[in-house]
Amino acid sequence: MREKLGETSKLQWAALVVLVLAIVALLVVLFTQQQDYRTDAEAARESNVSAPAAEPPAATVEPSVSPSASPTASEASEEVPENAVDAVTAAAQAVVNRGDDSVINVLGDSTSNTSSEWVYRWAEELGGDAAVTVHTWNPEAGTWYVEPRTYGEGDRAITIWNGSAAEGTPGFPLELDGMIEPEADLTILNYGHWGDPESVASSLEELLNTLDAGAEDAAPVVLTAQNPAQPTWVGYADTNRDAMRAAAEERELPVINIEGAFEDSGDWESLLADEVNPNEDGHQLWAEAVSGYFAD
Repeated sequence: MREKLGETSKLQWAALVVLVLAIVALLVVLFTQQQDYRTDAEAARESNVSAPAAEPPAATVEPSVSPSASPTASEASEEVPENAVDAVTAAAQAVVNRGDDSVINVLGDSTSNTSSEWVYRWAEELGGDAAVTVHTWNPEAGTWYVEPRTYGEGDRAITIWNGSAAEGTPGFPLELDGMIEPEADLTILNYGHWGDPESVASSLEELLNTLDAGAEDAAPVVLTAQNPAQPTWVGYADTNRDAMRAAAEERELPVINIEGAFEDSGDWESLLADEVNPNEDGHQLWAEAVSGYFAD
């Protein structure tokens, strides 16, 4: 009897031990799962919450600016419209000052037809850094003199076709075949002392049309406002000068203000050889005014 009770007691203790061990194992499992759950929960929270944003770099910060303070490119172009006269001036200056060869056509009257006058003085100055060749119109032959005048030397060549003639008017180049140089990169019109105002105005308009003066793809054309004349001069110097200025304004072409250069001298009458034609000093002043105009 006692033996049976002893065996039963051992079995009970064994079962109790097993039960305790099972309970301990279950607690361990529950504890481990709880830890894993906490770890996963914390990781999930960290993945769903963004880190504090760093301060953006200065390049990405765009300050608030009113529309008027920062115009667009189109608005800027509207605010500063292109000046057509300045554009032609820049193109003419480029012809005179560029590094490659240039061809210039001068069409004028007795103030630009001889070798002592402003065209040749200007050519001599240009010869400081270029090889300049000046062809002169021969009114007797109705063509160019065979022997041109040359000034300076250099790799760059400037060729001037000086189609000026005594008592010349804008109608001369239209009547005399070959006076207009078709390959000219620049044309200078030097008229005003000769011809009645009506014919000068009409022939000037026709000449400008022939040269496509002011057209987008045409070679630049520059006019001169010639020197003042004595009151006793029988011509129409003032009226024709006004016609030159009016034609230039209508076509938005530049004008070299020779009249202003003479008047600014303080004694323009002392710069004349007669009632209208400049003397040596007058032509030197004229050449300097032309040179100053084309200086870039």
